[in-house]
Amino acid sequence: MSISENVSRAINDFDVLLASLKEKDKSKVGGSFRARCREIPSLIEDVGFIPALSFCYAKAKKEIYDEIKEKLNQRIEIDEKDFMEKSYGIYLYLTLKRLSELKLIDKTHVNDPIQAFEELSQGKERVASMLIKPYLVQLKKLAEAVFKAEG
Repeated sequence: MSISENVSRAINDFDVLLASLKEKDKSKVGGSFRARCREIPSLIEDVGFIPALSFCYAKAKKEIYDEIKEKLNQRIEIDEKDFMEKSYGIYLYLTLKRLSELKLIDKTHVNDPIQAFEELSQGKERVASMLIKPYLVQLKKLAEAVFKAEG
């Protein structure tokens, strides 16, 4: 898996996200996603990969995660309601989607984060964290370039 493939996947996924936001650069969802892209890599370093992703799932809640997953898959517009929860859901969904593309979790586990966490906890956590880092760094760069900071 090359770093350039992670970068190109991040660009593609970011483009899908951008197309799903009505306000684009003025989006509260986008601004909140930018904050998640800056915050969560540090959280991964501090508490570990699975606990950080579990935190995202707790913040998003199952209903919001499922909504985000559907809207990004079908390229349907994401509204600004519950923007913070949606930003956590987007971050978690994009991360799990990339992990499935890297064959680190089963594709069906993108639909159920708890199953994904369970699979990662069976000796894949460290490798997953290392392999996804270039992808997450690229998402952060794109989010910082496009979205205004929260606040």
